[in-house]
Amino acid sequence: MRRFRAYLVLVAASALAQGACGKSKAPGGGPAAPAHVEGTPHTDAVLDAWKSAGLKPESFAPVVPPPYVAGYCERGAVAGVDATVCEYADDGALDRGQKQVKDEWARTGVHTGVVVRTKRTLLSAVDREARDPNGKTINQLIQAFRKL
Repeated sequence: MRRFRAYLVLVAASALAQGACGKSKAPGGGPAAPAHVEGTPHTDAVLDAWKSAGLKPESFAPVVPPPYVAGYCERGAVAGVDATVCEYADDGALDRGQKQVKDEWARTGVHTGVVVRTKRTLLSAVDREARDPNGKTINQLIQAFRKL
C-alpha cells in the first residue's frame, strides 16, 4: 500500500511539474494554440468590425504556428478575398512580417493584394481569383480595419 501511495505522489508531482513549466500542448499532443497578443486589436475585434460593416467573414481559423513572425494569426476569406489578420508583440516583428508577406506575394505572382496595419495588427488581403475586380470588398475590409 505504501508503494502505491508513493507512486501516486510521484505521478501527481510529475503532473504538477509539467503544468508549471508553462508549455502547454494542444489536445492530441500537437503544438499549443497561440494566444492573442496584448496591446493591439485582436482578430476577434477585426472580424466583428467587418461584420458590423456588412461583410461576411468565412472560415477564419487560427494558423498554427503563426506565419510571418507573428504572435497570433487567423486566416479566412471575405467575399472571395483571402484575408490574414496577424497580431505582433512589437513593431520590429510587424515590419519583418509585412516584408515577408510582400516577398511571398512577389514569389507567387500576386497581382492584387494589400497589407495594412492598425497598431500592431496586420491585415493582408489578396484577391487571387479575381472575385473583387473593382476592389470594393478590399476597400471595405481596409476601411473597417482602420477604425480599430
